[in-house]
Amino acid sequence: MQSPATSIGVSLRNLLFPTDFSPYSETTLAYGIGLARRYKATLYMVTVVPQEITDYVQPPDPFYLRHSAEKKMASLANLDALQGIRHREFVKEGSVSETVSELIDRLDIDLVVLGTHGRAGMKKLVLGSVAEEIVGSVACPVFTVGPRVPQLASPQPKLQSILYVASLPHASPGALRYAAWLAEQERAHLTLLNVLKMPGDVHSGYPHAEVEMAKTRLAQLLSPEVASSLEMEFIVEVGAPGQQILKVAERQGADLIAMDTHHTSFARAVAHLPWITPHEVICHARCPVLTVNDHALNALR
Repeated sequence: MQSPATSIGVSLRNLLFPTDFSPYSETTLAYGIGLARRYKATLYMVTVVPQEITDYVQPPDPFYLRHSAEKKMASLANLDALQGIRHREFVKEGSVSETVSELIDRLDIDLVVLGTHGRAGMKKLVLGSVAEEIVGSVACPVFTVGPRVPQLASPQPKLQSILYVASLPHASPGALRYAAWLAEQERAHLTLLNVLKMPGDVHSGYPHAEVEMAKTRLAQLLSPEVASSLEMEFIVEVGAPGQQILKVAERQGADLIAMDTHHTSFARAVAHLPWITPHEVICHARCPVLTVNDHALNALR
C-alpha cells in the first residue's frame, strides 16, 4: 500500500502559461493571473512559433510569424489584469512540448497553466493534442483548462470544492498532495473518489464488501495530520471511469478535479488517442483539471 500523502513539498512560486492567443488561452490566462495573485507567484508566459509548418501549400513567412507572435505577446504583457504581478514573457521557436520542458527546468516551474481546444474523435486522431503531450511528458504538475470551463466571474479562482480521483489500489500521492494542499489553503471541501469498473458477468448491483473496502482505502490515502485539518468525504462509484468522474464533479459542484496520470516517453503518440480517461475528463469537465504524472511526482520528492 502507498504511504499516506502529505502536502510537504507543495508550493506555487513560479507558474508557466503557454499560449497560442486563442480564445481558450484567454480563459486560461485568467486562471493563471488569479493563481499568481493569490499565491504571490511569478507568471511566465510563452508562445512558440513552429519551425516546420506543413498545414499550408505555401507556408507563411517565418519572419512574419515571429513578428506577429512578438506583437501579440507585447499586448498580453500590458494587460491591466497583470498589474501588481511579477511576470516575464518569451517568444520561442521549435516544439511546444520541448520548449515547455526546457523552461520548466530552467525557471524552476511549480505549475503549468494550460488551455486546450479539446479536440475529439477522428479530428484528434489526425491533429493530436499538444496539451495532452505536455500533460503526459513534463516533470511538473499541469493545471488544464478545457473548452467547457467558463470564464472566471472574479479576478481570483475560488476553489470551494475539490475532487480527487484515486486509482486504487495503487493510487499515486502526487495529485492528492496538491489537492490536499489547495483544500487546506482555500478551506475547500475535498472529495476523494474511486471508480470501480463493473465486471462483465455482474448485471446488477455490486458487492457491498468491494465498495466498503474501496472507501477504507480512500481514507488511508491521507496522513492523519493532513486529514484532521480538512473537510472531506469519500465516494465510490461503479461504471465507466470518465463518465462517473464527470458525473460526480457536476454533483459536487467541483471547482477543480485532481487526478494522476502516467508519464510516457511516447507522449506525442499517446496524445493522438481520443479514448483515454484523462482526455475525456479534460475535454468535458466544466472546471479545470490538475494532473500529476509519475515523472512530475519524482521531481516533487
